[in-house]
Amino acid sequence: MSCTYEEDLTAYVDGELPPPHRARMEAHLGTCAECQQTERLLRVTVARMAELPDFTPSPSARREVLARLDALPPTWRERLSSLLRPGVLVPSAGVAATAVLALLVAGRANVDPAALEELDAGALEVATNLELVEDYEVLGLDSSDDLEVIENLHELGMP
Repeated sequence: MSCTYEEDLTAYVDGELPPPHRARMEAHLGTCAECQQTERLLRVTVARMAELPDFTPSPSARREVLARLDALPPTWRERLSSLLRPGVLVPSAGVAATAVLALLVAGRANVDPAALEELDAGALEVATNLELVEDYEVLGLDSSDDLEVIENLHELGMP
């Protein structure tokens, strides 16, 4: 059937069309033999479906259906989504970043000691005591005056 009203026939038979649309459908049905035939078929089908006995599944039917679904192998989409979970993706990304960093460090292992001497002495001091510097940053200490006060706390008689 190639009629433009075809999609609305089921809604018409079920009484779901709004009044203006329903009136247009009834006018169309008066002129279109194909839609009249399809409407009759839909009405017969609905009537026969109403005659069927109600289906009442057994109490164990739900468990059986779910067990069969669980026994099915996962689809490729489910496998992919399980790999892209943050619990799997984040540690994997961390391992990959560590491997890249290790390769970069290994590639620069032949650093000339004279080149290290050219680096700023303050930067080397911060690098060797990075953990301590990070602890000071957590406390909000960011100036050298703050560090001097902490160094001399014992002189103030504080434990």
